[in-house]
Amino acid sequence: MKSRVLLVEGADDKGVSVAFLQRSTLEVYVEDGHGYEKLRAGLGAQLLVSGRTHLGVVVDADADPAGRWRSIADAVVKYGYVLPVEPDAGGTVVPSPARGLPVLGLWLMPDNSTDGMLEHFVSAMIPGDDVLWPRACAVVSGLSGEARPFPEVHRVKAEIHTWLAWQKEPGRPMGQAITKKFLEGTAPGAASFQAWLGRLFA
Repeated sequence: MKSRVLLVEGADDKGVSVAFLQRSTLEVYVEDGHGYEKLRAGLGAQLLVSGRTHLGVVVDADADPAGRWRSIADAVVKYGYVLPVEPDAGGTVVPSPARGLPVLGLWLMPDNSTDGMLEHFVSAMIPGDDVLWPRACAVVSGLSGEARPFPEVHRVKAEIHTWLAWQKEPGRPMGQAITKKFLEGTAPGAASFQAWLGRLFA
C-alpha cells in the first residue's frame, strides 16, 4: 500500500522530486500523473485511496498561477479541504478534513507565485558563476525561423536541455543532474521545496 504519495505531472518532474527525496529519510512514492489534465481528473480517486495518509501534488503554474490554483482548489474542495485564497509561498500543506482522507500538500512550480514550470525551478539551481548557462541561453536566443520550431513558452526547456548537453556527463536528465551535483540543491528555491517535502511527509 502506498500511504505517502507525491503526484507529479510527468517523468522529468518525477526525476527531480525523487532526487530531492533521496536527500532525506522520507519514504514517499512518486507517481507520474501523465500531464496536468489527467492528474487533475484523477485527484479524487487519489484522495480516496484506502490507507493513504499523505498526498502531495506538484504542478506547473504555467502562464496563470492564480488560474492553476483555482483549478486545483475546485478539484479538492468537494472533499472538504479548505485551501487558502493563494498558495503559501513555501508550499501549501492542508490538514485532513475527515477520517480516511490524507493530509494534502500542494506546490506550484516554480515558486508558488510566479509564472513558469519545472525548468524555471531547475534553472534557479544552476550555479551563479556557471559559464555555460549564459552561452546556452545565447544559443537558443540565436535560433529563428525553421531552426526554432518550439514556442516561446518552451524556451526555458530548450535552454536547460542545451545546458545539460554540455555537462561533463552530457544529456543527464534534470533529476540526475541534481544527484550528480551539476545543480545546486541548496539554492533558495530548492531549499524551500525540500522544506515543504519535510513539512508534508515528516
